Amino acid sequence: MKVEIYFTMDKEEDGIEGTVNLTRENVDSLQDLLYLYQDAAIASGYTYVESIGAHKDSGDAVWSGF
Repeated sequence: MKVEIYFTMDKEEDGIEGTVNLTRENVDSLQDLLYLYQDAAIASGYTYVESIGAHKDSGDAVWSGF
């Protein structure tokens, strides 16, 4: 699957003005998606993010790190 994430920053709200657009092809697993979310968070200014996690209905957790 192809995933696109788009951020718009406003000078008054965010201190900077601009956009960040990430597009990734072949997002085929939950871990791939979480890794993309991690990259998107960092690209949009959350540079301290080290990993993104998701809890599955089985109770297991999946993380963006490989």
